[in-house]
Amino acid sequence: MRPSSGRPAGSARAALRAALAAVRQIVGAPDYERYLAHHAACHPGEGRPPLSPRQYYAEFVTRRFGAGGPSRCC
Repeated sequence: MRPSSGRPAGSARAALRAALAAVRQIVGAPDYERYLAHHAACHPGEGRPPLSPRQYYAEFVTRRFGAGGPSRCC
């Protein structure tokens, strides 16, 4: 038998999701779930669907590093 921590698994997942969102925000990484919530709240009925995850991350990289993407010398 597995010991019970007294917390439902759903709340543990929610806490982990919130912690990951906080870490993403601190390091400047994109948060697709937050983008979807923003799009639904601020742009309802505009006739354009939200970006796909791939499009969202590509736009993030372009905004952060320019049209050429990240570059490294080494």
